[in-house]
Amino acid sequence: MARLPPEQHRAFISLVHRGLTLDALFEAADQALADLVPFDSSCWLSLDPATLLPTSHFTREIGTDHLMDLAANEFLEDDVNKFADLARQAPPVGILSQATDGDLARSPRYVRVLGPHGYQDGDELRAMFLDGNTSWGCVALHRHQGTFSQEDARTVAAVGPHLATGIRRAVLAADREVEGSGQPGLILFNSDGALESKSAAATRWLAAMLDGTGTRDGMPLIIVSLAEKARQAANGCADEVATARLPTKEGGWVVAHASMLDGGVDGRVAVMLQPAREPQIASLIVEAHGLTEREREVTRLVMQGRSTREIAECLYVTPYTVQDHIKAIFAKVGVQSRRELVAQLFLRYYAPRLHADT
Repeated sequence: MARLPPEQHRAFISLVHRGLTLDALFEAADQALADLVPFDSSCWLSLDPATLLPTSHFTREIGTDHLMDLAANEFLEDDVNKFADLARQAPPVGILSQATDGDLARSPRYVRVLGPHGYQDGDELRAMFLDGNTSWGCVALHRHQGTFSQEDARTVAAVGPHLATGIRRAVLAADREVEGSGQPGLILFNSDGALESKSAAATRWLAAMLDGTGTRDGMPLIIVSLAEKARQAANGCADEVATARLPTKEGGWVVAHASMLDGGVDGRVAVMLQPAREPQIASLIVEAHGLTEREREVTRLVMQGRSTREIAECLYVTPYTVQDHIKAIFAKVGVQSRRELVAQLFLRYYAPRLHADT
């Protein structure tokens, strides 16, 4: 994968550590990316990692109707550069003009949405933002005239992992008040680097950590070091994200993320602690439709665009067994096809949130 020049690389690392909300992160990323890859309009989405369905958005020069038309194309039509498909390729970036060999009319998305909205002579670049193998967000960039290049694609691919980290951190920060045994813990350091406060959940996570690095102010040095790295990153002086995966005494892992609080670069630093775990399918789907554990697994893979054969290989069952599970899922959700399943879940649970954001 291409690597950005050092100054630009540090700029996106800084973006991750500024403690921004999702809206502010998307707006700042939009401005920063436009300096590297010019575009006329954009649509940024955060995604539910388990289903790849959008949970929030930021758009430039794109209205809600346009956004819903793009969503309908994504879930209901055959087309090139679907986000679920991009998530499974390397790099996870696609250019419409290249995918259609220059004949944009081969894309229903161009015919039904982009062409009528003024992009007859333009192009579209789409990218998924992955942290490891987990998808946290995506973007669609549009030009009224001219095409995107492979160099543009390499640039977007290079910033993708940083943006995935930023989205994940923004989601974590927004959910830090959620109660429960897996509640994230919050540690605050003041502008001088001294411990200011820590939550009860953070105290529990610190007690569970297996750390032999010594302490300062009662804090493991790895936590103090992460806070300092975040401060350096926010000021554009670091080349790595301030994240660490730490072992616990019981054999599990804790993930620590450090960011500047409230977007400042000279103020307080927040360190968030959370259990390291794979994302699980949205509980609302389970509760609403009464899916079994195996049906939840199959639904998750269907939402990610996996074929019957791929689902069978992933779950170590036969394709016939997968088909039986899919039939049961269709019956419980009240649909007759995979496309209808994805569209039903999107329109019922996710689309209202996107409308609320406008």
